[in-house]
Order: sequence, then C-alpha cells, then structure tokens
Amino acid sequence: MCRTLILLGVIAGLFTLSQPASALKLLTEENPPLNYTENNKLTGMATEVVKEMSRRANVPVQFEVMVWADAYKRVQIDKETCLYSTARLGNRELVFKWVGPIAVNKWGLFAKSGFSQPIKTLADIRPYRIGGVTRDAKTEYLKQNGITNIFEVDDDKLNPPKLTLDRKEPQRIDLWVTSIARAKEVAAQAKAPDVKLVFVVREVDSYLACNQRTSEATLKALSAALDEIKKDGTFKKIVDRYESK
Repeated sequence: MCRTLILLGVIAGLFTLSQPASALKLLTEENPPLNYTENNKLTGMATEVVKEMSRRANVPVQFEVMVWADAYKRVQIDKETCLYSTARLGNRELVFKWVGPIAVNKWGLFAKSGFSQPIKTLADIRPYRIGGVTRDAKTEYLKQNGITNIFEVDDDKLNPPKLTLDRKEPQRIDLWVTSIARAKEVAAQAKAPDVKLVFVVREVDSYLACNQRTSEATLKALSAALDEIKKDGTFKKIVDRYESK
C-alpha cells in the first residue's frame, strides 16, 4: 500500500511538471480577416485557430486588442505573452519564440484608382511615397528590400485618405502597403474607398510570436495542438470559411 501511494505520488508529480503554464496573454490588433472585433467579439481566421489551439492544449488565455506598435513592444517585455498574427521575418527570429504557422496572409500595394504607372517589381516603387504602419512586418519588409521612402502611422486607417495622384502634393502618399484581404474594408472605414491593388508584394505565413520567457511546456502544448488541428482538417475548414467570404 505504501509503495503504491509513493508510485502514484511520483506519477502525479511528473504529470504536474509536464503541464503548460496556467495563463497566457495573447495580444493582437484589428487586422481582418486574421484578427478583428465584430459585434464586440474577437474573431478572425487566426483568432479561431488560436482559440482552438488553446482549448485543445488546455492552456487558459486572455486576449487583448491594441495598437500594433504598442503590442509589439509589450510582448518583448511581459513574460507568458504572445503576439499574433506575426510574420516571421529574419530580423525577428531571435527576438521571439515561435508557434505556427497559424494563418497565411497576402500583402499588396494599393493606389487610387486613377494610378496608371506599371509596378512589376519592388524596385519600381522606390520613387514613390509609401504609407505603412509602424513596426508592421510589411513596412519592415520593404525597408529590408531597400525601400526607404515610407511614411509610418500607428493606425492603418490613416493611410487611405492620404493617397493622391499628385506626386508633388505635400504630406501625402502615392502607394499604401497593407493586407490584401483587409484593404477594401479599411479604405471604406476611412471613407476613402477609391483604391485599387497595383502590386502583390508577397504571400507570408503568420505565427504566434512569444516572449522569450514564455513556458516551454506551454509552447510545446500549443504546437502539438496546432499539428492536431491541421491533421484532422479543422485548420483547413477555418481557412476555407474565411477565404470564401
């Protein structure tokens, strides 16, 4: 009897040690269709995947929606905190611990509908003034590719009204870099719907980017849950539902 109790105690202790951390803060932004608020509820392709991951991994999570630049800074300071949906760029690789991909995002350059100049490569956009979001992966990617004439703002909705066809007009932009899936909605919200896609920048996977002090047990549990979601078809069902909207 004594030996049995000791054995049970050891097993219980090992089980406890293998469990992920009890709480995880998840920071995100308004970025349809990946993560956004609708009817006072946080939803989106990536949000649904992350919620299912946390449920299957038995990891309690607390969501907070905030400005991207602020969230990007905070996730590097607060332990047990992750940021999504985040592009896994080279300059970010060692800054965070990564789980994913949790979604796929396409980036594009938009202009006013009267824009007629051909854009075939990133090099073609160097003469133009480009609007982007501070600390956003799309902005950073352009910089990494030698595009420096970028005007940064904290809120993407500030960009569409600044678009102009007059390249001499001060304090305005000629092109706007944003997610293709959300461009029309953002432009409509900004009351500047007269925009068109002129160039697809790239297609990029999105991840959970976590603070370096996030529990390894938590990250492993989430990663295993994501693998399970992809194997049983749940991931594809979520993606297909949003892509068909």
